[in-house]
Amino acid sequence: MRLQSLCLSRFLLLASVSLVAACDAPKFEVLAPLPAAQLSALGIESPVQAVHFHDREGEGLLILSRGDDQAQDEETGEDLDQVVLTATLYGRPKETDTFKVRWKIENETDCAGLDLDVGFYTDVSGATDLNNDGVAELTVASHAFCGGGIDPHDLRVELREGEQSYAIVGQSLITPPGEAPYGGEREDSPSLQAAPAVLRKHLDEVWNKVLARPWNEIAPMPEDSDEP
Repeated sequence: MRLQSLCLSRFLLLASVSLVAACDAPKFEVLAPLPAAQLSALGIESPVQAVHFHDREGEGLLILSRGDDQAQDEETGEDLDQVVLTATLYGRPKETDTFKVRWKIENETDCAGLDLDVGFYTDVSGATDLNNDGVAELTVASHAFCGGGIDPHDLRVELREGEQSYAIVGQSLITPPGEAPYGGEREDSPSLQAAPAVLRKHLDEVWNKVLARPWNEIAPMPEDSDEP
Protein backbone atom coordinates (compact mmCIF):
# COMPACT_ATOMS: atom_id res chain seq x y z
CA MET A 1 0.00 0.00 0.00
CA ARG A 2 2.82 2.37 0.91
CA LEU A 3 4.56 1.69 -2.40
CA GLN A 4 1.33 2.37 -4.32
CA SER A 5 0.86 5.67 -2.49
CA LEU A 6 4.46 6.68 -3.29
CA CYS A 7 4.00 5.87 -6.98
CA LEU A 8 0.73 7.79 -7.08
CA SER A 9 2.35 10.81 -5.45
CA ARG A 10 5.19 10.78 -7.96
CA PHE A 11 2.73 10.49 -10.84
CA LEU A 12 0.69 13.43 -9.59
CA LEU A 13 3.85 15.49 -9.10
CA LEU A 14 5.06 14.81 -12.65
CA ALA A 15 1.61 15.56 -14.04
CA SER A 16 1.53 18.86 -12.17
CA VAL A 17 4.97 19.84 -13.43
CA SER A 18 3.98 19.00 -17.00
CA LEU A 19 0.78 21.02 -16.68
CA VAL A 20 2.63 24.05 -15.30
CA ALA A 21 5.22 23.80 -18.09
CA ALA A 22 2.48 23.64 -20.69
CA CYS A 23 0.77 26.70 -19.21
CA ASP A 24 4.05 28.64 -19.08
CA ALA A 25 5.07 27.71 -22.64
CA PRO A 26 4.95 30.75 -24.97
CA LYS A 27 1.94 30.66 -27.24
CA PHE A 28 1.39 32.21 -30.63
CA GLU A 29 -0.98 35.15 -30.73
CA VAL A 30 -1.66 38.10 -32.99
CA LEU A 31 -1.16 41.35 -31.09
CA ALA A 32 -2.67 44.79 -31.45
CA PRO A 33 -1.07 46.93 -34.19
CA LEU A 34 1.98 48.95 -33.19
CA PRO A 35 1.41 52.72 -33.01
CA ALA A 36 2.48 54.69 -36.07
CA ALA A 37 5.21 56.41 -34.03
CA GLN A 38 6.88 53.08 -33.23
CA LEU A 39 6.74 52.05 -36.89
CA SER A 40 8.20 55.40 -37.91
CA ALA A 41 11.08 54.90 -35.45
CA LEU A 42 11.95 51.74 -37.40
CA GLY A 43 11.88 53.69 -40.66
CA ILE A 44 8.52 52.21 -41.67
CA GLU A 45 6.18 54.68 -43.34
CA SER A 46 2.75 53.82 -44.80
CA PRO A 47 3.17 50.02 -45.03
CA VAL A 48 0.76 48.07 -47.20
CA GLN A 49 0.27 45.67 -44.27
CA ALA A 50 1.72 45.35 -40.76
CA VAL A 51 1.18 42.18 -38.70
CA HIS A 52 2.23 42.27 -35.05
CA PHE A 53 2.45 38.92 -33.25
CA HIS A 54 4.12 36.95 -30.46
CA ASP A 55 5.47 33.40 -30.55
CA ARG A 56 8.04 31.34 -28.66
CA GLU A 57 10.86 33.30 -30.33
CA GLY A 58 9.53 36.57 -28.93
CA GLU A 59 7.76 39.50 -30.52
CA GLY A 60 7.49 39.67 -34.29
CA LEU A 61 6.48 42.28 -36.84
CA LEU A 62 5.79 41.41 -40.48
CA ILE A 63 5.84 44.46 -42.76
CA LEU A 64 4.68 44.41 -46.38
CA SER A 65 5.62 47.52 -48.36
CA ARG A 66 5.67 48.79 -51.92
CA GLY A 67 8.15 51.15 -53.53
CA ASP A 68 7.52 52.90 -56.88
CA ASP A 69 10.40 54.34 -58.88
CA GLN A 70 11.74 55.05 -62.36
CA ALA A 71 14.60 53.13 -63.94
CA GLN A 72 16.37 52.94 -67.28
CA ASP A 73 16.96 49.89 -69.42
CA GLU A 74 20.74 49.39 -69.62
CA GLU A 75 20.59 48.07 -73.19
CA THR A 76 18.01 50.34 -74.84
CA GLY A 77 18.09 53.38 -72.57
CA GLU A 78 14.32 53.18 -72.40
CA ASP A 79 12.57 54.61 -69.35
CA LEU A 80 10.94 51.99 -67.14
CA ASP A 81 8.37 52.08 -64.40
CA GLN A 82 9.68 50.06 -61.48
CA VAL A 83 7.87 48.55 -58.50
CA VAL A 84 9.59 46.72 -55.65
CA LEU A 85 7.49 44.65 -53.25
CA THR A 86 9.24 44.03 -49.95
CA ALA A 87 8.32 41.69 -47.10
CA THR A 88 10.39 42.20 -43.94
CA LEU A 89 10.26 40.32 -40.66
CA TYR A 90 11.40 42.25 -37.60
CA GLY A 91 11.83 40.51 -34.26
CA ARG A 92 12.86 41.04 -30.66
CA PRO A 93 13.12 38.46 -27.85
CA LYS A 94 11.76 40.85 -25.19
CA GLU A 95 9.67 44.01 -25.23
CA THR A 96 12.63 45.97 -23.85
CA ASP A 97 14.83 44.91 -26.78
CA THR A 98 15.09 46.69 -30.12
CA PHE A 99 13.40 45.24 -33.19
CA LYS A 100 15.95 43.83 -35.63
CA VAL A 101 15.50 42.53 -39.17
CA ARG A 102 15.38 38.72 -39.29
CA TRP A 103 14.81 38.37 -43.03
CA LYS A 104 13.73 40.35 -46.06
CA ILE A 105 12.18 39.33 -49.40
CA GLU A 106 12.27 41.71 -52.39
CA ASN A 107 10.58 41.20 -55.75
CA GLU A 108 11.14 43.78 -58.51
CA THR A 109 8.98 44.38 -61.57
CA ASP A 110 10.10 46.66 -64.44
CA CYS A 111 7.65 47.79 -67.10
CA ALA A 112 8.01 50.02 -70.16
CA GLY A 113 4.97 51.86 -71.50
CA LEU A 114 2.47 49.12 -70.66
CA ASP A 115 -0.15 48.44 -68.01
CA LEU A 116 1.56 47.79 -64.68
CA ASP A 117 -0.32 46.03 -61.90
CA VAL A 118 1.71 44.86 -58.90
CA GLY A 119 0.68 44.26 -55.31
CA PHE A 120 0.24 42.03 -52.29
CA TYR A 121 -2.84 39.95 -51.58
CA THR A 122 -3.27 41.17 -48.01
CA ASP A 123 -6.37 39.08 -47.31
CA VAL A 124 -4.31 35.86 -47.47
CA SER A 125 -0.99 37.23 -46.18
CA GLY A 126 -0.23 37.21 -42.46
CA ALA A 127 0.86 35.18 -39.44
CA THR A 128 -0.46 31.79 -38.27
CA ASP A 129 0.58 28.80 -36.18
CA LEU A 130 -1.08 25.96 -38.07
CA ASN A 131 1.06 23.15 -36.63
CA ASN A 132 0.75 24.48 -33.05
CA ASP A 133 4.51 24.39 -32.39
CA GLY A 134 4.61 27.93 -31.02
CA VAL A 135 6.58 29.29 -34.01
CA ALA A 136 4.69 31.62 -36.34
CA GLU A 137 4.35 30.87 -40.02
CA LEU A 138 4.48 34.00 -42.19
CA THR A 139 2.55 33.84 -45.46
CA VAL A 140 3.17 36.40 -48.21
CA ALA A 141 1.15 36.33 -51.45
CA SER A 142 1.68 38.76 -54.34
CA HIS A 143 1.05 39.30 -58.03
CA ALA A 144 2.79 41.20 -60.82
CA PHE A 145 1.67 42.13 -64.34
CA CYS A 146 3.21 44.15 -67.16
CA GLY A 147 1.29 43.91 -70.40
CA GLY A 148 -1.30 45.37 -72.69
CA GLY A 149 -4.18 42.92 -72.54
CA ILE A 150 -5.88 40.31 -70.44
CA ASP A 151 -2.89 38.08 -69.81
CA PRO A 152 -1.97 36.00 -66.75
CA HIS A 153 -0.35 37.67 -63.77
CA ASP A 154 2.82 36.27 -62.24
CA LEU A 155 1.86 34.87 -58.84
CA ARG A 156 4.02 34.13 -55.83
CA VAL A 157 2.89 32.55 -52.56
CA GLU A 158 5.62 32.06 -49.95
CA LEU A 159 5.57 30.77 -46.39
CA ARG A 160 8.42 31.08 -43.89
CA GLU A 161 8.67 29.40 -40.52
CA GLY A 162 11.91 30.13 -38.72
CA GLU A 163 14.71 29.20 -41.13
CA GLN A 164 12.40 27.15 -43.36
CA SER A 165 11.01 28.61 -46.59
CA TYR A 166 8.35 27.16 -48.91
CA ALA A 167 6.97 28.70 -52.09
CA ILE A 168 4.62 28.30 -55.04
CA VAL A 169 5.23 30.43 -58.14
CA GLY A 170 3.39 30.50 -61.44
CA GLN A 171 0.70 32.34 -63.36
CA SER A 172 -2.92 33.18 -62.74
CA LEU A 173 -5.67 31.28 -64.54
CA ILE A 174 -7.70 33.25 -67.07
CA THR A 175 -11.18 31.98 -67.97
CA PRO A 176 -12.74 34.18 -70.68
CA PRO A 177 -16.52 33.74 -71.10
CA GLY A 178 -17.18 31.06 -73.70
CA GLU A 179 -13.47 30.35 -74.26
CA ALA A 180 -10.97 27.80 -73.03
CA PRO A 181 -9.02 28.78 -69.90
CA TYR A 182 -5.34 29.63 -70.23
CA GLY A 183 -2.48 30.28 -67.84
CA GLY A 184 -2.55 28.61 -64.43
CA GLU A 185 0.99 27.19 -64.54
CA ARG A 186 2.42 26.34 -61.14
CA GLU A 187 5.83 25.34 -59.78
CA ASP A 188 6.43 24.26 -56.18
CA SER A 189 9.76 24.80 -54.46
CA PRO A 190 11.63 21.54 -53.68
CA SER A 191 11.30 22.30 -49.98
CA LEU A 192 7.49 22.33 -50.22
CA GLN A 193 7.40 18.66 -51.21
CA ALA A 194 8.96 17.74 -47.85
CA ALA A 195 6.95 20.27 -45.79
CA PRO A 196 4.51 19.14 -43.09
CA ALA A 197 1.10 18.24 -44.52
CA VAL A 198 -0.67 21.08 -42.71
CA LEU A 199 1.64 23.65 -44.32
CA ARG A 200 1.28 22.13 -47.80
CA LYS A 201 -2.50 22.22 -47.37
CA HIS A 202 -2.35 25.86 -46.29
CA LEU A 203 -0.26 26.93 -49.28
CA ASP A 204 -2.53 24.99 -51.63
CA GLU A 205 -5.55 26.81 -50.20
CA VAL A 206 -3.89 30.21 -50.55
CA TRP A 207 -2.81 29.43 -54.11
CA ASN A 208 -6.32 28.36 -55.09
CA LYS A 209 -7.77 31.56 -53.60
CA VAL A 210 -5.55 33.83 -55.71
CA LEU A 211 -5.29 31.64 -58.81
CA ALA A 212 -8.25 33.19 -60.64
CA ARG A 213 -7.49 36.80 -59.70
CA PRO A 214 -7.73 39.50 -60.87
CA TRP A 215 -9.23 39.33 -64.35
CA ASN A 216 -11.89 36.76 -63.49
CA GLU A 217 -13.20 39.14 -60.83
CA ILE A 218 -13.90 41.76 -63.48
CA ALA A 219 -17.37 41.57 -64.99
CA PRO A 220 -17.32 41.05 -68.78
CA MET A 221 -17.87 44.16 -70.84
CA PRO A 222 -21.41 44.42 -72.20
CA GLU A 223 -21.78 43.76 -75.89
CA ASP A 224 -22.22 46.79 -78.11
CA SER A 225 -25.86 47.30 -78.90
CA ASP A 226 -26.93 47.98 -82.47
CA GLU A 227 -28.63 51.33 -82.45
CA PRO A 228 -30.70 52.48 -85.40
